[in-house]
Amino acid sequence: MKRFLIKAGVLIGVFIAGVILFSNILNRKETANTKGMEYPTLPVMYMVEAETTVNRMFGYRQEVEERAERESLTLLPTDRTLTLQLQPFDCKVQGISYQVTSLEDGSLVENGKVKNLTGDGSLQLASFKLDTPILMNQEYMLRFTVDIGAETPVYYYTRLVQRGGLNVGEYLKFVQNFYETCLNKEMSGDLASYLEPDSSASNSSFHNVTIHSSLDQVTWGSLGPELVKKAVPVIKEANETTVSVSMEYLISAKDSEGNTEYYGVQEFYRMRNSQDQIILLDFERSAEQVFDGTLPVLTDTGINLGVTGKDVQYVSNQSADIVAFVTSGELWSYNRSANKATKVFGFRSAGTPDERTENLNHEIKISKVAETGDISFVVFGYMSAGDHEGRLGISVYSYSAEQNVAEEKMFIPVSTSWEVMQQSLSMLSYVNGADMLYLYLGDSLYQINLQDAVCTVLQDDMNPDCFVVSDSQQSVAWMEEMDENSSSHVTVMSLETGKTMEVSAPAGEKVKALGFINEDFVYGLAHDTDIVSDVAGNITFAMYRICIQNIDGEIAKEYQKDGVYVTAVKRKEGLLELERATRTGGGFTPADSDHIMNNIQNTEETVSIRLNVSERKGTQVAIVFTVNGKTKNLLVLKTQYIDKETVPEAVLELPAMSEDVYYVYGKGRLQNIFTKVNDAVKEADEQVGVVLNGRQQYVWERGNTKSSVKLETSGIPEGILQAPIDEASVQQSLGEGYTVLNLTGCSLDNIYYQISNGYPVIAKISAEETAVIIGYDIYNIWLFTPATQEVKPVASDDAETLLASLGNVFVSYREDSDG
Repeated sequence: MKRFLIKAGVLIGVFIAGVILFSNILNRKETANTKGMEYPTLPVMYMVEAETTVNRMFGYRQEVEERAERESLTLLPTDRTLTLQLQPFDCKVQGISYQVTSLEDGSLVENGKVKNLTGDGSLQLASFKLDTPILMNQEYMLRFTVDIGAETPVYYYTRLVQRGGLNVGEYLKFVQNFYETCLNKEMSGDLASYLEPDSSASNSSFHNVTIHSSLDQVTWGSLGPELVKKAVPVIKEANETTVSVSMEYLISAKDSEGNTEYYGVQEFYRMRNSQDQIILLDFERSAEQVFDGTLPVLTDTGINLGVTGKDVQYVSNQSADIVAFVTSGELWSYNRSANKATKVFGFRSAGTPDERTENLNHEIKISKVAETGDISFVVFGYMSAGDHEGRLGISVYSYSAEQNVAEEKMFIPVSTSWEVMQQSLSMLSYVNGADMLYLYLGDSLYQINLQDAVCTVLQDDMNPDCFVVSDSQQSVAWMEEMDENSSSHVTVMSLETGKTMEVSAPAGEKVKALGFINEDFVYGLAHDTDIVSDVAGNITFAMYRICIQNIDGEIAKEYQKDGVYVTAVKRKEGLLELERATRTGGGFTPADSDHIMNNIQNTEETVSIRLNVSERKGTQVAIVFTVNGKTKNLLVLKTQYIDKETVPEAVLELPAMSEDVYYVYGKGRLQNIFTKVNDAVKEADEQVGVVLNGRQQYVWERGNTKSSVKLETSGIPEGILQAPIDEASVQQSLGEGYTVLNLTGCSLDNIYYQISNGYPVIAKISAEETAVIIGYDIYNIWLFTPATQEVKPVASDDAETLLASLGNVFVSYREDSDG
């Protein structure tokens, strides 16, 4: 019996050893066919303005939606001759052609070939002349098509405009001198005259430097940076009064031990020319340290990410000993128990920095981190390198921590611009545990099965104001009627389980989706009689009850006060701030705010963000743990990717860009998209930017107004001179071909843009009376009163006070064909 047991034990041991050996062989076989991130291959193109290289353009291996592409603006000189530069790298350029199209209707203006490309292999130059004149002050799209001998050509895009009397060369000289002087502290004294230092700037972080920062902070304090990659100015906006330019460059600095740190820097300048002198109106700089695990980043409480934003994205496993985080366009994993950091995804390669991989027009979203350290994540935007180099789209990955291998599960091509894509996908791009991908894109909610690429549209034609998502992106809710002030039903869905719940308003009431606290849904109920509209059509949705409810339909918290209504809700870290009002006749009067908290709150965070400050680097961001760990000998790894012959692709039938929305561009990028023009104007004013409608026509520009204007009443439609204040009446008086603009809540200065462009503004001047603002100058506005048929001046200060006391109720319009 004993011999039998020994023999059986030996056989079992051999079997187990065989299983382990076979498993190891299988694992090696599965992971053998892997590769690193491939180097970029596509050329980079630039334009030349005033003998300066500007408007760096990265290549696309696909045609993109041109109306949404606003990376740069090229100024066409009076002789209509343009000069381009091309950095081919290792590509053999076989030909370049161009075409100019209207941004308003997409019609072709001109096309042709670029000839006589000259220069050495590192930088080539060519000039060409447009034969067809273009309209002054109207933007067009200039697209280059470069033949590199591949199956598909490479496309490059820049907007094109012709402006009169604009010397862009002086602006380019200014920004070039400004950033170079900042890097030379001994020569930086002259910069002080351009700055406006005040208490609004903390002067503690290189991640957030503005025109209000101190001279020492603007000139990099004690960091001691050196320039690694020079800046290429990118012209963002240029009108008769101001020019906006952004720049990106790379610097390095030495730490106390002589290690080299790298920082990507983004700068924005807004300027005007006054009496041949450049005036700096706005300046912002953001530096972000490129995370390098080989540097001394460990602390006894966690890992130091260096100079970056405090809103860094991070997700930990349940045990809180493995955390995934995104910084400087890369995804890293830190295993505290194993004292190991892994670069899971990123386009950068080791060695000499490459401007193509420093392009951060992509975003990484972490869906989940398993207990083993496996990570599900989504990458969307412009693919700077790898299999999809030069394409816009969405890649879905799964990462195996045990094998240190990432597998791309699916790629979804998208043709809209990176910035427009980011606005939607930042809200929702989530992978659940059953390999279901959920996306909010093009005003639709998609469910895509990663196993068979079957795509289901869960909801289309969505009003973004009627759609809310939890912070984790695991829960969503939408108002079925897609009217934020007149919906009776809301559908709530857990994307992790697929479970849905419906919230319905009782008869005579409406419901509004307000958001989530954790995964609990927050909504408000209002009686139909408490949903009121003012004379301009602005709606107050006065909620008598606020509810917090879980996916099982259980109410976690309610808020209701007799005689008090909630008109708006703001969510902050589990806290709901309530803007309240009381009934006054037919309307509401603001009351003191209040707040409520969710019953289910984490009493202790096991992984969190902490800020620390050093004299050399200023404010830095660290991920900290509740348990101390090792502070040295960090093992740093780089992930390999499974080398597939083909990656499954899913094709989404996306609708064209909506024309019923307003795009706010400011400080060099798309800031937000709004459904209401007054919200867009207020945001653009704050961001020192512009508002464009869905046809990419300018609706509003900060600062681009004449100093004085007075419109003739004879040129104003008779229906407008009657000063109707509600949108429907204004639209009826104008007829087709016009868009009514409800500018209620905007400042008096804001509405000058309309008058400066030839459009009068109807304003409420008393509880019962309206008038038409037809002009302004430094001291007065000019009002036409329908009752008297007279035009009278009103002092600007008095008008501003009066109009603000009445709620700044303004309505105007614009002609649809007016670009």
